[in-house]
Amino acid sequence: MRAAVVALGLAAAGLAASPPVVAQQKTPEPDEVPPRYGQQFKPKVYPQGTTKEVLASVIAAVEKGDYAYLAAHLLDPAFVDARLDAMAGGPGSPYRKAAEAELLRLRDVQRKNPDAVPLPRRVPEDPKQFDDRLAADAKQFAFTQLTRVVQDKFADDPETMKDLRKFARAGAFPDPGAPGDAAKVELADVKDRALFFKRAAGRWYVENKQADEKTPAAEKKEPEPKKEPEPKQN
Repeated sequence: MRAAVVALGLAAAGLAASPPVVAQQKTPEPDEVPPRYGQQFKPKVYPQGTTKEVLASVIAAVEKGDYAYLAAHLLDPAFVDARLDAMAGGPGSPYRKAAEAELLRLRDVQRKNPDAVPLPRRVPEDPKQFDDRLAADAKQFAFTQLTRVVQDKFADDPETMKDLRKFARAGAFPDPGAPGDAAKVELADVKDRALFFKRAAGRWYVENKQADEKTPAAEKKEPEPKKEPEPKQN
């Protein structure tokens, strides 16, 4: 069985569904959603007001080679953020080391010639502010690598796009006004594969998981030991 295409070759993440919301929230304007990892929000180019819309937007982003936008705004942001935290966290992270080397280089330049570095790119001298900048830049370095992973997944497995198009064409999508912030889309003739979606802040995202999350079975209680019969007294 082929893995569900939404996993995109990335590590799985267990993410709980949000509480159901009956009323569909309005699509936010571009300036209402801040950029993510340098990617401006483009709801008119890549709408995601429904599960069907966000799947169509994923397909469009791949066709345009816009993998950075796909990773930043169309994949589940909770998963992406957690993945980048894991990639960029810790002193041994190669992305943190690369970001630190670049920041130290820039800081050396601006110390020698303050006007050589534009104000938005100036490296803080304060240690706390420097660490905050380092953490953000390390995640940006990691995001570039994550984008390459997504791109390579589609390049190495052309069947993924065929699968996405098949789901977009024949998938059983929920009604746009249906309550709930989680959705599963299946094909009528394929019972062992599905796409998963989640909604947050009024927008739908593709989830990075391959199957329904199973509720752990209740723990079985150990049977109480049988009591030995008390000896008869004479």
